[in-house]
Order: sequence, then structure tokens, then C-alpha cells
Amino acid sequence: MRYQRGVAIITAILIVAVSASAAALMLAQQSAMVDQAMLVAARAQADNYARAGLDWARGVLQEDARSDKVDFPGEGWAQPIAALPVERAIVSGSIADEQGKFNLNNLVRDNRPSALDVQAFQRLLASMGLEPALADAVVDWIDTDSDLSGPGGAEDAYYLSLRKPYRTANAAMMQVEELYQVRGFDAKAVAKLRPYVSALPANTALNVNTASAPVLRALLPECAQQIDALIKVRNAKPLRSMDEIKRWSCRALSAAEETRFDVGSSYFYVRVQVAQDDVELSTDALVSRVANARPTLLWRRPRY
Repeated sequence: MRYQRGVAIITAILIVAVSASAAALMLAQQSAMVDQAMLVAARAQADNYARAGLDWARGVLQEDARSDKVDFPGEGWAQPIAALPVERAIVSGSIADEQGKFNLNNLVRDNRPSALDVQAFQRLLASMGLEPALADAVVDWIDTDSDLSGPGGAEDAYYLSLRKPYRTANAAMMQVEELYQVRGFDAKAVAKLRPYVSALPANTALNVNTASAPVLRALLPECAQQIDALIKVRNAKPLRSMDEIKRWSCRALSAAEETRFDVGSSYFYVRVQVAQDDVELSTDALVSRVANARPTLLWRRPRY
């Protein structure tokens, strides 16, 4: 009898232990599901704030276009937002002028290599400690023919011989990161060039008011002194016309060279960062601005 009571007690204890373990497991699973649901909700809210940030940037650029056709670092659009509290989130953002960089798609004009732009890009590459011949490979990546543009060029025959074969784009670059696919460019080379190059959907002029010294020197290598002087004062005293650009230049510009320079911009790079609870989200976008119209979002991508 005592033996039976002992077995019953042990059995009851085991049942309670198993029930407690099962309840603990169910509570843990439920807690994990709740945490996951909250994380998904926080990410969705952060994404909405990022979209709102992009709309804010478009509005800033549209308002700037109404006031002046000159774009320079001293304007409101160029001032970053460090940390703006919004309910439970912190939003920060910045706008950068993509026409202050060398547009890789300028290397090909009317489906032919542009000698002026190729030479400028070669000088930019050299200033970064990279081989100037890399310019040939970029030209071949963009143009639609199958002819090598120079000793550093590469067409389908080269790319199809790789371990993981692919073809040349034979089209304008959409993003600078396409350079990773171009012959001769590795992560180190792209990292060196990234602050100084853009990939815009049309041939564009360089905004002298926002361009960096290396990019300006690549186009006007003889004018280092004038370039340094401009960079010191342009935040407050930007150049405002082609006539001023010609007077600023250390030499006479040819008609073709004049089309390479401007004092305003139409393409801007927007970055929005959101911290929402345990979620941190960053979004990059390319915005196109034309007169008398709301700026257009050309592409948007998450940044990791």
C-alpha cells in the first residue's frame, strides 16, 4: 500500500514537472512570437519614417529650385539633419549633389568614347593610385559595340571566360556599384573611387560649386591654384554663371569643355537613417530634379 502511494506521489510530481516544463516552453514561444511581431512592426514603422524622410528631401530640393538655380554647399539642402526625434524614433538624413562627382556615363557620348571625359577619368584614376587603363574597361562596359576601347578594355569574350561568366551591360550604368563587375575593379578600387564618381542616367555637366578638388583637377589639371581658391570661398561666394566659370578658369575653355561645367545640379543622392526601438534602418536614393516639377525618385535601396 505504501509502495502504491509512493508511486502515485512520484507520478504526480512527474506530471506537474512535465506540465510546468510544457507551460514554460509555451510561454517562451509566445514571448518569442510577441517579440518577433513587435520587431516586424517596428521595422515597418521605421520604413515608413524612411519614406517620409525621402519625401522631406524631395520637398527641400523642390523649394530650393524655386529660389535659385545655383547649387552650392552653403545652401539649406546641403545641411544634414543629425538627429530628429519622431515619436519613438530618431531620424537623420543628408542630401549630396551627385553632379559634384564625375559621372561615369559621360565616358560614352552618342555611343562613342568621349576623349575629353576619358582623359579626365584617367587623371582621376591616377590621382587615386589606380591604373588609368581601367577607364578602357568602363567604356567597354557602357558602349554597345564589341570593340575594345584600349589595352585595358574588356568585352564579352573576357567576361564569358570567367569562372562565373556574364556579359557586358552595353548600357549606361545605373549605380556606381556596377564597377564591381568591370574588369580590373576590386573592392579596394571601388572604395577609393566611390566618393568621387556617380552613375547618372544622362550625360551631365559637373557642378563646380560642389565638386571636390580631385574631380576638378581631373578636368582642369592646369588650374590647381584656382581650384584651391574656389573651394575656400564657394560656401559663401559660389560661381553663378558660365561667364563666371570662364573668368575663374586659368585658361580659355573650348566649346566642348564649356558643356562639361555648370553652377547648378539636377541629380541628388539622399540618405535617411532611422532608429526605431531595436531597429536601425538606412535607406539611400537617387533623386532627379527638373524645373517646375516635384523631384522624381529614380531608385531607392536599403543600405547595409
